Amino acid sequence: MTDRPLILLHGWNDEGSSFERLAGHLHRRLGAERIQLVAIGDYLSKDDALRFDDLVAALDRAWTERGLPRDAASVDVIVHSTGGLVIRDWLARHFSPDAAPVKHLVMLAPANFGSPLAHLGRSMLGRVANGFFSRQAGQAALETGAGILRGLELASPYSWELAMRDRFGEDDGMYAPGRVLCTVLCGNSGYGGIRAVANEDGGDGTVRLSTANLNCARVRIAFRETLRQEGGEEIRVTVPEVVEYRPSIGRTAFRILDGLHHSAIKLDDAYSQLSQARLGALDLIERALGIEDADFDDFCDECEQANRQLTRQPGGRSGKPGFQNTVVRVHDQFDVPVEDYLIEFYDPRANRSDGGRLARTIHEEAIRKVHAYQADPSLRSLYIDTAQLYNAVARAGTQLGMSITAEPMLEEDEQAAHHTPVGFRTLADEDIDDLQLDDTQLTEFFQPHRTLLVDICLHRSQAANVFRLNEHRAGA
Repeated sequence: MTDRPLILLHGWNDEGSSFERLAGHLHRRLGAERIQLVAIGDYLSKDDALRFDDLVAALDRAWTERGLPRDAASVDVIVHSTGGLVIRDWLARHFSPDAAPVKHLVMLAPANFGSPLAHLGRSMLGRVANGFFSRQAGQAALETGAGILRGLELASPYSWELAMRDRFGEDDGMYAPGRVLCTVLCGNSGYGGIRAVANEDGGDGTVRLSTANLNCARVRIAFRETLRQEGGEEIRVTVPEVVEYRPSIGRTAFRILDGLHHSAIKLDDAYSQLSQARLGALDLIERALGIEDADFDDFCDECEQANRQLTRQPGGRSGKPGFQNTVVRVHDQFDVPVEDYLIEFYDPRANRSDGGRLARTIHEEAIRKVHAYQADPSLRSLYIDTAQLYNAVARAGTQLGMSITAEPMLEEDEQAAHHTPVGFRTLADEDIDDLQLDDTQLTEFFQPHRTLLVDICLHRSQAANVFRLNEHRAGA
């Protein structure tokens, strides 16, 4: 770390003063000659009228008013929780990857792909959020920041679209050696006391490891309609294909901090009271603020190795389970959202109405939680225990089958009692094929501590009677 200014941004339901201790720890470690200017952000987050657009615009104005530099690689930044989305959005809107003013970006438990708490009501949030009933200055009473929480909800279109901008662009990306060196640190232990109501495996009491990690991937699956010969006649069927699998561009470091929860990672204790786990976190923050471009890939590899040692591997018993945040977006070929659908995993060799033991294991044990985005249920988050899934597929000795059933279901028989002339073909009627994942695809699609964005395009079909052009006979 040089003498770059250091900027610190807090998260939802917080204020700048919570970073005073961390700033003091860094001064103690690095010395005033290396940190000559510290700017601690203080912004509203719980006013219902606020959107991320407002926070990003206000950050840009405050940056200018404070006279902070905008030259490439001219500042270092530490963010906590929601602050991660704010700084990413600001960088994506205002700077090209090679002109970003941030050199070192340290994210502490960021909600890059949301939080499982964001969609909960006031009563639950009040149990897990400190100071919920003592509002921030300038904030309306009894408000939670509804606009911000919509962006923080699991499977939100905001986090999806932000990732499309800064993790899946066309060039080498914002986050990579030679550009922004981003390090994500997140704990794996939940809260104690009444706040433990929010704890879940794979999280820190507020965010999930899989939603904090900025390394992610996307897959596009398209169902297309085609003609098939069966029994001497042509029938229309729908077949799926993987159009694209793509990991995020560039690279960020991701490290699990064993034994820390969402608040503890801010290191807001006095230095003499810091535990070994907190001192270890401070060491990593210091390293992340001083890492050089040439050493960054090795640092990322070191973090990945440390994470593996803490994570339960397929077939193993030691370590904590590793989950993938699998975000699914379903739409038709006209790009209209499909809100009523069911995704199923199963043994392709089994009876289609049952799916076999593999289906039961995956849906009862591997898939822990499913959350549909409240404002648009075509977007959903599936929380998948990756080791459980791998173990189940290995025991079955088969490929993993995947299919989708969606409403309305097409019924082409004009004489049928419930003739539905438009809609989607179904697996049950055997006029839609399943997608079978081979070993390579299984490894690509399911990885612990990561978000996978799955874009599924279903083919909406029309029965023959929806539109006919009848021949007119002259003289008739």
